[in-house]
Amino acid sequence: MKKLITGLLLAVSLSFGFESDFLPGYTIDAKCSQILHKKAFDICYSYADKSPKFVVYEIEGDNLRGTHYKRKGMRFKPDYQIPIKYRNYTKDFSHTGFDRGHNAPNGSFNYNKTLQKETFLLSNISAQKPQLNRRLWSKIERFSRMQALKYGSVSVVTGVCGSLGHIKNNVNIPAYWYKLILLPNGKMVSFLAPNTNRGMSKAKAKDYLSDIETIEKTCNIKLLKQKDILSD
Repeated sequence: MKKLITGLLLAVSLSFGFESDFLPGYTIDAKCSQILHKKAFDICYSYADKSPKFVVYEIEGDNLRGTHYKRKGMRFKPDYQIPIKYRNYTKDFSHTGFDRGHNAPNGSFNYNKTLQKETFLLSNISAQKPQLNRRLWSKIERFSRMQALKYGSVSVVTGVCGSLGHIKNNVNIPAYWYKLILLPNGKMVSFLAPNTNRGMSKAKAKDYLSDIETIEKTCNIKLLKQKDILSD
């Protein structure tokens, strides 16, 4: 009975799309094997990929000011909300040439130790090339925090799509990483980057700006305003 109820709830969530309190006014038309609600972010998780499709969160500017906890000593941990056969593990990334790339970044939540630990759950992690992770993507994440400081708060969708193969335990290697930054004034800034080391050491964030239509087409998602859905 429990499995039946869980399946029905999942079917309902898929039929109405992905919604999150961290992304008010929007629905994301995408299929999630499991939706995980954390304190600081929501995850659309893929059983087939053994990694998140995307993560939705909000950055509040006031939280970025003041004292922050260091990353030292933080450990990646499996997410026990995910069935065993669909989890990824920290050893899956070891000696593969890929970093454990955060979708919801440590740097946006390290003002609170509990929330910081959440970002190290492996349900929030995808395989990411080191130069992309440590160079270009780091710049894009800093840019998103700058917008939160400027506007007070921003909603963010960070996701991956496509496949370049697999690392250990059949964990997918995404072909692309994207980030949508939704500003309070209704505007959006979005980025799309290939999952590669090539050219990333000196890459500039502005060179990877993308329109939402390109991201939707490339990654097979659709960002919909809820008022537009209701009017159809």
